[in-house]
Amino acid sequence: MPRPPAKPKPSARRSPGRPAAGQPGQRERILDAATELFSRQGVAGTPVKAIATQAGVTPALVHYYFSDRELLLDAVVEEKLQPLVAGVFAAAGDAEPMAMLIGIAGQLIRTAAATPWFPGLWIREVASAEGALRERVLDRFALQRAGALSAPLAAAIARGQLNSGLEPALVMPSLIGLTLLPLATTHIWRRLPGGEAVDTDTLVRHVSALLTHGLAPAPDAGKSRLSPESS
Repeated sequence: MPRPPAKPKPSARRSPGRPAAGQPGQRERILDAATELFSRQGVAGTPVKAIATQAGVTPALVHYYFSDRELLLDAVVEEKLQPLVAGVFAAAGDAEPMAMLIGIAGQLIRTAAATPWFPGLWIREVASAEGALRERVLDRFALQRAGALSAPLAAAIARGQLNSGLEPALVMPSLIGLTLLPLATTHIWRRLPGGEAVDTDTLVRHVSALLTHGLAPAPDAGKSRLSPESS
């Protein structure tokens, strides 16, 4: 008796609009989506489903590339934040201390203005005491970079190249406050008179002026007032 023809095995098919794992650019889209959402609504407030929707993939694909949230946070720090910060410091070069700091500030503003997620993510998830990225950033590059500047800044202050009232350990936190905080709060100060007209170049000029006068050595107080003998 002849056997009936074998039924063809059903081919594995995916639902329309559901990309298969391994397609070019998927991991990058997921990482981009996560970074942007973290900057807007925080790590704690961003579920995997929201990341998947933003990236145009399924939650299963997010888990395929990042099996847990810790790996995703590692990737945000190592592949998104760390290269940006490295580029900012590389652009500063080996200038004199005051020019170097003003250069870092200007480059930080321009980098952050060109990368809209950067200021919000830093203020929300790094600067905050409860920030989900804080310890990763501090351990992997922030403390190292800031610490490497402390001794040269202290030496420059001792040589009279910088304002003697400066505290070396507070210079970089102050610089970040002058640059990233204004960009993270544009939704507030742009409502002030003249705020709408402020662009990146204006902000660089403003911060450079503040730093120039704040970093410069103070005039000798003895020369700026009359001595007791001449009064």
